Amino acid sequence: MNNAWQTARATLAMPLVWAMALLFAAMETSSAFPVGALQALSGTPGPPLTAFGGPELLSVAAYGLLFAAARPIGSAIAHPWLFAVAPAANVLGMLLCAGASDSAYGIASAWIGVTCVQGASALLTVMVLELLCSCSSLWVLRAVVGSALVNAPLAAIGDGAPFGGAIALLVAGSAALGLSYRAWRRGAWAPCADPVFKRIGSFPPSLVAGLAVVSAGFGFLQQLLYQQDIEVVVGVITGTKFAAVLLFVAVAGLLGSAFVAMLAKTLITFATAAFLVFLAQGGYSPLSSALMSTGYSLFEMTTYLVLAELALSLRVRPLSLLAAFYLIETVGYLVGCSLEAAADAGALDGRMVAAVLALALLVCAVWVFTEKHVNDLLWGRGGEPAAGVAAREPEGGASAEALEAAGIECDAGSAVSSAEVGDAEAVRDPAASGPYGQGVTLVAERFRLSPRETEVLRLFAAGRSAAFIAELQFVTTNTVRSHIKHIYGKCDVHSRQELITLIERATDR
Repeated sequence: MNNAWQTARATLAMPLVWAMALLFAAMETSSAFPVGALQALSGTPGPPLTAFGGPELLSVAAYGLLFAAARPIGSAIAHPWLFAVAPAANVLGMLLCAGASDSAYGIASAWIGVTCVQGASALLTVMVLELLCSCSSLWVLRAVVGSALVNAPLAAIGDGAPFGGAIALLVAGSAALGLSYRAWRRGAWAPCADPVFKRIGSFPPSLVAGLAVVSAGFGFLQQLLYQQDIEVVVGVITGTKFAAVLLFVAVAGLLGSAFVAMLAKTLITFATAAFLVFLAQGGYSPLSSALMSTGYSLFEMTTYLVLAELALSLRVRPLSLLAAFYLIETVGYLVGCSLEAAADAGALDGRMVAAVLALALLVCAVWVFTEKHVNDLLWGRGGEPAAGVAAREPEGGASAEALEAAGIECDAGSAVSSAEVGDAEAVRDPAASGPYGQGVTLVAERFRLSPRETEVLRLFAAGRSAAFIAELQFVTTNTVRSHIKHIYGKCDVHSRQELITLIERATDR
C-alpha cells in the first residue's frame, strides 16, 4: 500500500501527466466549436460530416503538413514561443467558429476558425507526444494512466463551460507542458538507456490497414454517440474512461511484456461487441456507446504507449513518426464518420455497414494484431549494427549457435557447478545483484522486461549459466533459454557481450 501511494504521488507530481490531461481535455472541449460552426453553416443539426466534409478533413491536412515538414517544425517545437502560439491559435479558432453565419464574412471566418482549431490541436498533440516519446517505459506507463485518470473529470468540467473551460484548460496545459520541457532538459525523466542499435522500422501493410480499420470502426460508432444530448455524451465518455484505465492497468499488470498485443485484442473486442449490440437493437443504444467509448479510450492509451516505444528504437524523427501514425488513424476515422453519415442520409444500409466493419475487426483481431506481429513492430530487428559489433541474423530471435556462443547450454541436462550451487543463496539476496545491479534495473525499465525476465537478465549478466538459472528458479533450461531469447529481441542485441555493453551504457548514464 505504501509503495502504491508513493507511485501515485510521483505520478501526479509529474508535469507531463497534467500537460497531457489538461491539453487533451481542452482539445476535446474545443472540438465542439468546428462542429457547431459547420452545422450552423449547413443549417442542419445532423452529424458534422453533413456540412462540407467536416473538420476531420482539415485534421488530415494538418497531420500531412506536419509529416511533410517534420524537420523545420520539429526544430521549432522546442522554442518557448510555440507554447503560447499553439494555444492562442486554438482560442482564435474558437472565437471565429462562434461567429459563424450565412454571410460571406461569417462563412470565411468559420472556415478560418475550423482550420485554426484543427491545426492547433494537431500541433499540440504532437508536442505532447514528442515529449512523451523521450520518457522511459516506466514513466510512459505512469504518464498514460495518470493523465487518463485526471483527464476524465477535467473533460467533464470543460464540456460544462465550453468556451471558458477550453481557454482555462489550454492555458494551464501549456504551462504544464512548458514545465515538462524544462524538466526534460534537466534530465528528470530522460530515457534510461539508448538501444545499442537504432533499427529501420518495418511497418507491414497489414498493420497499417488494421489501424485504419479499427479507427474507422470507432469513427462510425462515435458519430452515433455525438448525436445524443451533451449530458449523455459527457456521462458516457467520463464513466468509460475510468473503466478503460482499470482494464489497461489490469492487462499490463497481469501479462507483462505481452500486454500490448492483448490490449489491441481487448479494444477490438469492445468495438466488435458494440457493433453486435448495434445490430441486435437496430441502432444506437447506451450500451453500444459505452462499449465503444471504453474501447476507444483503450485505443488512445495503447497508441501513446506504442508511439513512445517506437520513437526510442527507430531511426526516424519522432515528429515524423507521430504525424504518420495519426495521419493513418485520422484517415480511418474520417472513413468511419463518412460511412455513418451516408447511412444516416439513407445512401447506405447502416446495419450492413456495421456488419462489414464488425467482420473486419474480427479479422484484425485474429490475423493482424497477433503477438508476433506486434512484437516484431515494437522490437523487431533491422538496421545496421553499431561500430565494432558483429552483424546479426535477419530474423528475430537468437539461434542455438548464438545462444551457445553466449554461454547458454543447449542441452537441458547441463550440469550446474558446485560453485554456482553454493552461490544460490547469495543470488537470491536482492543486495547481491552483482556489478550491474543498477544497469539491469534501468535496462529492464527501458525495454519493459517482465519481472521474471529481469531476474534472468540479472543472473545472466553476472555470468550464470542457463542450467544454474533454471535450478535457482525451479524451471526447465528450455524456459530459461526462451526468456533470454525474448530479452535479446526486446533489447535488440545478439550476444551476452552486447547485452553487457547495453547495461554498462545504462549504468554510465
